[in-house]
Amino acid sequence: MKRLTLVFRNQTDGTAIRINLSEPIANIDSATLEADAQVLIDNGLVPVGYVFDEAKVVETNTNVLLDLIQ
Repeated sequence: MKRLTLVFRNQTDGTAIRINLSEPIANIDSATLEADAQVLIDNGLVPVGYVFDEAKVVETNTNVLLDLIQ
């Protein structure tokens, strides 16, 4: 499973807010990503005092080792 994680950081105390989006597109343009993150801030979806800090694609794999109740 892939997800895009956007990190917004508080300029005062350094705390972070993370927004996870599942199954991001393959070729993410960094300029467009920054503009879209700013739209989230401008529309109040990110609290005042937070700025866009980083974006990363996280990929996880799950291997079920044991499933006792089926």
